[in-house]
Amino acid sequence: MRKTIICIDRDGTLIHDTRDHLFLGRNNDWKSKVKLLPFVVDGIKLMNAIPYSSIYMITNQPGVAINDYPLLTVDRAREVCRYVFDIIKSKGAVINDFFLCPHADFEYIKTKPNAAFNKNLVHENCGCLKPSLGMVFNALKTDGTMPENADLYVIGDRSSDVQTALNINGTGILIPFKNEPGEEEKLTKLENQADMHISSTLLEAAKFIHSRVKTSA
Repeated sequence: MRKTIICIDRDGTLIHDTRDHLFLGRNNDWKSKVKLLPFVVDGIKLMNAIPYSSIYMITNQPGVAINDYPLLTVDRAREVCRYVFDIIKSKGAVINDFFLCPHADFEYIKTKPNAAFNKNLVHENCGCLKPSLGMVFNALKTDGTMPENADLYVIGDRSSDVQTALNINGTGILIPFKNEPGEEEKLTKLENQADMHISSTLLEAAKFIHSRVKTSA
């Protein structure tokens, strides 16, 4: 039995990721800032209808490594993920589980020259920070599935999400949001990849996956 494993980014893909929403959890009023993006629930429901499919939320959360945000601990970051997870579930859509990476690499540190970082959470060769595959492997392990027995999709708003999929011979689906400076250049390098698709919403991404599954059935 071949499975369809879908990994979805959180910020900018499932929920809004603007300046007011950066580093969710750093303040005590963070719940008021969680807003689902349009068509997210409809998209997940359509994915839920795909036979033998599982959906996982995977998210880089390097803000946990910034000392300037003492409230944004690993536990708080997990609490935020659980809250998003539960909101989606309350609307009748199901995400099977979630995984987060709380680490920062040197490239990320360069983008925050005025921030102080927790050295224990700085890892240059982190195995779980997208586009590394640690969180995807966690999803596969949770599902009891091997990569060779699954059709893998990674959906997100960054080049790192697409690259994560390509790194495991899966399909990367980009849903453009308000990307960081330099993202357009990174994405240009990936545009000619056969296993990259661009969708305007999560529902459109779900329709693309659904059509592929029907075609291969």
